[in-house]
Amino acid sequence: MTDPATKASPPAQAPWILPGAPLLLAAIVLIAAPHLQPRAAGYVFLLIAALLAASLGLVGWLVNGRPIGAFIDNRNRLSLSKLQAGAWTVIVIAAFATAAAYNAAATTDHQSVSALNIIIPGELLLAMGISATSLVAAPALLSLKSKETATAQTVDALPPGSKANGKVVTHDDASEASWSNLVTGDEVGNAQSPDLGKIQQVLITLVLLGCYAAYVATSFNESHGVIARLPVIDKSFVWLLGLSHASYLAYKAAPHTATGDQ
Repeated sequence: MTDPATKASPPAQAPWILPGAPLLLAAIVLIAAPHLQPRAAGYVFLLIAALLAASLGLVGWLVNGRPIGAFIDNRNRLSLSKLQAGAWTVIVIAAFATAAAYNAAATTDHQSVSALNIIIPGELLLAMGISATSLVAAPALLSLKSKETATAQTVDALPPGSKANGKVVTHDDASEASWSNLVTGDEVGNAQSPDLGKIQQVLITLVLLGCYAAYVATSFNESHGVIARLPVIDKSFVWLLGLSHASYLAYKAAPHTATGDQ
């Protein structure tokens, strides 16, 4: 268990305007983007995505004293569904902002381009909707399990710094959250064991998000001033994402802890 004296904590009287610093830098980049070569749009997209990710890190640091604080839930554990939703948000917003900046610069006497007239493919919206569904469904499933009772033996086996809220494991403080929470169980009975549903989710999310970000950057670099739509993702991409989220939620709903007496 972390020594209370060494726990990370937000600075007193923290400047809440600080998370706006990366956003301000992103605005500067967007203003400068039209003056760059059209084939540099992909690099601008990656830069804005990095700045938005840094903004989330600053928010997490100000709230929970840690860069990953924005993804720590009310159990003081790192939430996979929150992290996925944040990652999709960063990628899509960065892509849309980059396209809007280049479209604004593409208006000529012979061509009228609405900067915000950008098509977001239905498959991309569906992928974000799937992620949002898990963001809502995962805590709802855990809330149901928090109303059940675990056996005394499994509760006593919890490591220091952890406690049981029904069958759901929680931490005493946000400083106890760790990256291992992304691949271990959420219940008292499997909190110290690998969670296959989560492991599958992490691997598939890394592959799909990484591939799509690279696809966006490449597509933007090949554009010629006007970006009319965000890159389309294949339907098989959405099916894979949907199946992985379905199995993740099904595994989370399954019982992993023996029921004790009330």
